[in-house]
Amino acid sequence: MNCRLRRLKKEFIFALLYPTLSGDTKTQLLNNLQRLLYKEEDKDVKNLAIILLEKLILDQSIDRGKILDNLINQCCKERSNSTEIKCRIYESIHDILKIENIHFHPSSNMLQLLCVQASNDLTDLHYSIRSVCISLLSTLLPIINMMEMKDGQSNLNALDFLNEIQIQKMIHRFGEDPDPRVRTAAIRAFLHLHQRGCKLDLSLYNLCVTCLTDDSEEVRFEALSLIWVLSTIYSQDMRNYVLDDGTIQNIRLLDDAFTKICDMVNDRSVKVRSKACTIMGSYHQVDESILLETLSQEIITHGKSWKPISGHIKSKKPRFIPTPEGDLDVESAELRILKSSACGAFIHGLEDAYQDVRNAAIDSICQLCMHNEKFSKRSVEFLVDMFQDEIDFVRLNSIKSLHKIGTQYPIELDSELLQITLSVLNDADPMVRESTHGMLGVAKLKSPDLIPIFIKSLLASMARYPEDQLSIYQCFRRVGSTHGDYIERFVPKFFKIESSYISKEINQNAPEHVGHLILAFNASISNPKILSMLPAYTNRHYEYLRIKFPQCFPDVKFPGETPKQSAQSANNDEHIQLFMEHTIKAVLELEHLFRVRDFKAALRSIKYCKSNLKYISHVPLFSGNAKFFLKYLECIKALIKIKQTYMGVNFINSETDTAVNLLTLSYIMEYGFLGLESSARQFLVHIRMFAHVVWFLSHLSKNSDKFSTHGQVVPMNQQMLLSSFNKRVADVQRQFEGHELLIDEMCRIQKKLQQVTMEPTITNITSLFDYILDFNILEIGLNSAVKCSEATIIRPVSNPNPAPPIDFQSQFPLTINVEAEVNNVDDVNTLAVQITLPDQSIQHFRPSSADLVATQPNNYQLKTQIDISQSAWTGPSYIQLKIVRDFQPDIPDLDKHIMRTESTLDLSDAIEFYIWPKDSSNWVRA
Repeated sequence: MNCRLRRLKKEFIFALLYPTLSGDTKTQLLNNLQRLLYKEEDKDVKNLAIILLEKLILDQSIDRGKILDNLINQCCKERSNSTEIKCRIYESIHDILKIENIHFHPSSNMLQLLCVQASNDLTDLHYSIRSVCISLLSTLLPIINMMEMKDGQSNLNALDFLNEIQIQKMIHRFGEDPDPRVRTAAIRAFLHLHQRGCKLDLSLYNLCVTCLTDDSEEVRFEALSLIWVLSTIYSQDMRNYVLDDGTIQNIRLLDDAFTKICDMVNDRSVKVRSKACTIMGSYHQVDESILLETLSQEIITHGKSWKPISGHIKSKKPRFIPTPEGDLDVESAELRILKSSACGAFIHGLEDAYQDVRNAAIDSICQLCMHNEKFSKRSVEFLVDMFQDEIDFVRLNSIKSLHKIGTQYPIELDSELLQITLSVLNDADPMVRESTHGMLGVAKLKSPDLIPIFIKSLLASMARYPEDQLSIYQCFRRVGSTHGDYIERFVPKFFKIESSYISKEINQNAPEHVGHLILAFNASISNPKILSMLPAYTNRHYEYLRIKFPQCFPDVKFPGETPKQSAQSANNDEHIQLFMEHTIKAVLELEHLFRVRDFKAALRSIKYCKSNLKYISHVPLFSGNAKFFLKYLECIKALIKIKQTYMGVNFINSETDTAVNLLTLSYIMEYGFLGLESSARQFLVHIRMFAHVVWFLSHLSKNSDKFSTHGQVVPMNQQMLLSSFNKRVADVQRQFEGHELLIDEMCRIQKKLQQVTMEPTITNITSLFDYILDFNILEIGLNSAVKCSEATIIRPVSNPNPAPPIDFQSQFPLTINVEAEVNNVDDVNTLAVQITLPDQSIQHFRPSSADLVATQPNNYQLKTQIDISQSAWTGPSYIQLKIVRDFQPDIPDLDKHIMRTESTLDLSDAIEFYIWPKDSSNWVRA
């Protein structure tokens, strides 16, 4: 025994190393396992050998048909195999036949033998043999059909039971097997036949109905799937019910199956109840009257409301006892139908004690509402009630479902439903609050008297959760656009308009005033009368707030606007484009002024162009190019400053900072914009080369006392520059192959740096100063539109002093929800949330890919969480939060050393966050 186990252990190790074995070793391993299959008597060893053979069949280089034939032969050795081994062999054959991505050609004779053997073993006394044979026959039938279609005719035709109907009849008997595991296998076999393309017989429906009341949870669970399949195939088939009065009631099988599944919502198993609720949502074509019963608490029998019984039962059958007037006759067929009724099914599901069932019911209600308007109106009340569920995920699911329904059909909220909805605005979960804002945006308030309650609640929520500001304003936008008739009534109250007095101007940044403006201007789209009611100052507020909250204000045409003004507005973009072209022309002329050393004229032109470009940068269509050329002007100004002071006494002290600024600007221009042409990139590489030389000279000059006319060894930083510069020259030659002007100039600088490094004489150093004197910029040649990479932080919002700080226990991290709009970024892997602490230390938090949702090409919505861990502070202080992106400098080590900062670009403005981490003792006292 021990020897055999050791031998099998060796085979097992070989099986693990199978992919790395040679062809001969694989063949030897396979032969050894097959020998064990035939000769081994120990069932444990034989069982493991079968498992290994099953795993080896995935190899395409072996004869799979032979392995399958050997396993089938073993099945036929009835006396030599124990029940455990026979079951193991059947399971292996079944698993092998189910593999869809392998192709082999088993012998038709062996398949015939397998079919006969599996059919005979259906009468085996052990449940596991019967179960696996049922599963095997359901797998064999599609394979046999496939072989017949491929070969035209097969020897398997001789077997009468090898057709769809006979196989189904054979398996049908085991739906009533004494063992629940066999009954489950039978139901699963029918489902497998359906998945493999076999049409199931209608006679299975009665078996499914019986199985729905089975004692076994697994049988009921699988029967739900099978009854759904049959009701899909035979949806229009009619079912007949004979009532006690002799009348026959006809009902579609689709509707009957739906009522049977509805009844399973009352099942004792959570698993079954959850699946029943899930399946109900797929019955989009169920009769509307039956569908509405699922939300009814009346006694209904397939569409007919129950009426109290008066007098005696009108039945000729003497065994029925007369029923007192007003009572229910529990023996009547009409009432017995309640055992499988849709009445109140969804109500039971929504009130279930388990959240999985409640969630499944909400999902199904949502699906059905999308296909039936009457059902959607009936469902609103029940879904709103779920807003008060104790499980946050259930609350969130019901809110999102109602929001989805509202995008398809109108939903109305009365006073009671609105009060329930508004109570959710106090939820601690920001996702729940934001979803509620979205749901309110698609709802219709039944009465105009609800508008003040709605506004007051949302403004109170904003005061409590300032980070919800944008979401609430967007909710105001949607509500205003759908309630134009209601909002008109409240405009005088919003803006304190009185007929006897001129309206006093309200602070345009007051949250309440902003909300009123959003409601009024969006309501004016459907009700233009509102615009004539607004005070004159609201026009100015509109222009200001529309820039601040572009997602919340519509385009409106104010009363009194003349056709001439409209034409001017229509042609505005054209005028700005001409203005932009004129300004760019002046910018490009700077190159000539720079070459002829007319620096005074260049600086005057820079001042003029800078003013124009700042104005143009506010126009979205031209914003990217304007911002890019503003950076270009800063570069030219820095170059002029270096040229003017390069021989002065202040060169050593001032131009180091100028070189750093120039280097930083070049990286901002390259990595902060999309759509740059090759000529623009050459210009920036050229600028960086110049900045390196300036930094080198200013750094070298600080150590000038160490050098003599005979030369000394240069410091380490200069050696690092030369080494890095040599590598960079090679990179530029590959990147800009064919652009000789840039490459030649870099080679000349490389040679000068080598001379200064080897012999730092006055003559060699002066040659570098001559380079600065003779330096001229390359043409930037920017003809295409570029876009500026930027981000807008939506939340959190700043909470500056004197607002109370956000305090938390230092033992636990502070979680901050960050939401931002990121635009014009080609590589999201470079994005990070940067936190700057009071001691000026910096932390970077990388969002995952799941935190970024693409809204347009290169535009993303960022939603992530960051955890800030800090030891206790003695008092509150600020942290700064902003969105940045990484970039890779040309000469990483040197450029980081020169710029003295991280290689990141700011994409957003910094948000100041007032926090106070406290220790546990201070926390308790507070």
